[in-house]
Amino acid sequence: MLRLIFVCTGNICRSPMAEGLMRHRLAAEGQDASGITSMGTHGVVDAPASLPAQQVCQQHGVDISGHRARSLVGEEIQEADMILCMEPMHKQMVGAYFPWHRDRIYLLGAWPGKETRKSIVRDPMGQSMAVYQQVFADIQRHLDRICQML
Repeated sequence: MLRLIFVCTGNICRSPMAEGLMRHRLAAEGQDASGITSMGTHGVVDAPASLPAQQVCQQHGVDISGHRARSLVGEEIQEADMILCMEPMHKQMVGAYFPWHRDRIYLLGAWPGKETRKSIVRDPMGQSMAVYQQVFADIQRHLDRICQML
């Protein structure tokens, strides 16, 4: 079973979309998706995914309505095969708190290659629905690439 954690700031937009999409893909392939999760560096604990994030996911057949935000969970990070962050700040923060796992912490937009400004998955919070749709498309594109290599 793949143990994969997606990390963003509040765990209410980007990382729940990535988690939901990855779970959806694995389930469609008949694979175990129970090891796929998400967290926030400043998680708005127990908050649902933002309504626009839920709506964009729903448009693509992905249900994240049951998601509840949470902060970093050390035990799960220690057990993760890979931690995929949305921005360099997230990667640095997770690495600072869990330095012995730096070899498993990457930017979603860069793994397994070199990080550039294009590696950042921007935060759609408070933006238009079009921005949420673009962020979903970016996450989907990155997961397309990553899933081929896993």
